[in-house]
Amino acid sequence: MMWKTLGRHLGGIVLTWIVVLACTLWLLRSYSQPSSQREVPALTGMLRQQAQDTLLLLGLNPIWQDSIYAAGGRPGSIVEQHPPAGSAVKAGRNILLTSYRITPPDERVDIEEGQDARLAERILATRGFEVVLVEEPNKLLAGKVIRVRHKGRPLANQTRLPRGSVLELVVGVVGARDVRVPWLVGLSLEDAEAVLGRRKLALGHVGYEADIQTALDSSLAVVVSQDASPAKTPRLEEGTAVDLYLGKH
Repeated sequence: MMWKTLGRHLGGIVLTWIVVLACTLWLLRSYSQPSSQREVPALTGMLRQQAQDTLLLLGLNPIWQDSIYAAGGRPGSIVEQHPPAGSAVKAGRNILLTSYRITPPDERVDIEEGQDARLAERILATRGFEVVLVEEPNKLLAGKVIRVRHKGRPLANQTRLPRGSVLELVVGVVGARDVRVPWLVGLSLEDAEAVLGRRKLALGHVGYEADIQTALDSSLAVVVSQDASPAKTPRLEEGTAVDLYLGKH
């Protein structure tokens, strides 16, 4: 009786092992069948959607690993993949992709008046900006930065703009001729600065009379005197700075 019971147990164990081995062999054969193999396609240069559709049709999973910025890169196109093109992988394998950024990152301008022009140009270029040099007569700031502009608008040094933006770096130069000094009394500061600019003269120190005490006063103030007037100094060299003093009408 004992031998019969033992035989039944041994038979059950053997049968179990046979089933396990048969299932294992079947799974191994299924997994190693050629139909489960995929060749990774070349994705470099494709746009994200095209690359994703291509991988999904092959039963592969696109995984967006990273995005980088390059001025000459096509935004949204694949720049790197892993595994590389031509690799044999199993269906369902993750394919890691890196693409060029669709929108460039922002950078701070961070250039101040009076900074060395050549150094400022190098700094802006290193930050990814396109720099256009614009010369403006200004004896005090010859070879120095007067202002930075974007689309004609002066920028504060804390302004942030996308890489690749075109910036105008306005640089002071020594004038080549004499120009007539304009009469500025009665003009607002904005109008007076515009007139000086048209005459190739620079705006110097701006002072306010004692009767200017509030922000409203300063916004309504006009030029009441200038250190170089047409009566006393009819002509100045281009780039010379003219000091202005503002007060109430």
